[in-house]
Amino acid sequence: MPQSPCAVIPVLPDELVVWEILVRLPAKALLRCRAVCGSWRRLTSDADFLLAHHRRQTSLPLVFFRGQISVHVVGDALDAFDLRGDPATAERRPILRLPLHDFLFRQYKVYASCDGLLLFSLCNRSFYICNPATRQRNALPSLIGTNVAGLYQHSPSGEYRILHRRRRYPELNSAYYILTVGPYAKPRCIGLPAATVSASIKQYIAAGLLFVCGHPPVLLHSCLHWIVYSSQENALVVFDTVSESFRCMSPPTENGQWQHLLDMDGALGISHMDESKVMVKLWVLQDYKTEVWSLKHQIELPMVELSVAMKCSFEVLVVSEKGDVLIYCSSFCHIFHCDSTGKLLHKFQWDRMLSMPTGYWFKESLVRHAFFQGQ
Repeated sequence: MPQSPCAVIPVLPDELVVWEILVRLPAKALLRCRAVCGSWRRLTSDADFLLAHHRRQTSLPLVFFRGQISVHVVGDALDAFDLRGDPATAERRPILRLPLHDFLFRQYKVYASCDGLLLFSLCNRSFYICNPATRQRNALPSLIGTNVAGLYQHSPSGEYRILHRRRRYPELNSAYYILTVGPYAKPRCIGLPAATVSASIKQYIAAGLLFVCGHPPVLLHSCLHWIVYSSQENALVVFDTVSESFRCMSPPTENGQWQHLLDMDGALGISHMDESKVMVKLWVLQDYKTEVWSLKHQIELPMVELSVAMKCSFEVLVVSEKGDVLIYCSSFCHIFHCDSTGKLLHKFQWDRMLSMPTGYWFKESLVRHAFFQGQ
C-alpha cells in the first residue's frame, strides 16, 4: 500500500528569520544583540535594515516631567508614554536626560521631533539636534536668537532642514529662513508667504507660527501643518517641504476652539473642544486634495472622575486613531487616560512631579546621519 506523501514544511533561510526577529526589537535591545556575533552586527548595521527597523517602531506621545529628585535638585525628564498595553501599567520610556550637576542642563525646551531626531534648546538659548537612541548630538549655533517652526526631511535631497524665523521689529518685517542640518551650513532666507495667503493669516505667520499656534506642527504628505486663529478667520497653515513654500487649507466648518492636529494613521486629524468643555470632537481629513473632512469621534468626557481637573485649566490630547485621549491639568500632578466612549481607563499620578504631554511624538531610529559622523 503506497504511503501518503508527507507535508513539506517550508524552511526559511536563517538570515531571513533573524532579520524578521531583530527588526521588531526596540532600539536598546537591538543594540545589545549586536554583540552576539559578527553576522548579527553586519546585519543590524545595514542601511536597509536600519530604515526597516525605524519604520516598524511605534510613534509614542512625549510627556514632560518635572519633579524634585532630591532636596536641592530639580530634574527635567522627557519620556515616551506607551499606552498600548494594560492601561493601568502605561510604560514610561526615557528619551532625553541631561546632566543635573549644572543648572544650565536642568531646563530645556523641545522644538521638534522628526524621524527619531529631537531639536531642543537649553536655558541659555543654545540649540542642539540629537538622536536619543544613539546618544549623538550636534550644536546648531546658527539658530541662536531665532524662533524655530519645524524640522523636516527634504525628500529631493534627503537633507534634514529647519524652518525658523529671525526676530525683527516690527514683526511684519520678519522673514523665514531654512537651515540645512550639517557642518558649515548657512541659513537661507525664503521671506514670507506669497499673496495667495490672506492678509490676516499672513500677519499671524509673520508673528511666528510656534508663538501663535501654541502647538507643534504635524508632518504629513511632505507638508508641515499648523492651526492658526485670527479675528477674521481660522485656517490651517501648510508649509510644503518640497517646494518650501506656504499655503492655507480650510478646517472643518464648525464654530469653536480647535485644539490639536494629529496624524490619524496617515490622515490629518483635528480635535475640537465644545464651549461647555464636556465633549471632544475628532475630525479626519478624508480627502487631502479636495479638503473633505468627516466627523470620526465624539468623546464625552467623564465629568465626575475629572471633578478635580475641572477646578483648573486643562487640555485634551487625542493619542490614537481609535479616539483615546489624554487629559492633563496645569496645576496637578496627574494625567487621565480615556477611551473614545469617554470611559476613564486610568489616572496616572506622581508625587511632587508635574507632568504634561508636549504634543510631540517620537519614533525610535538607529539610522545613521552624516551630520553625526565622528561622534
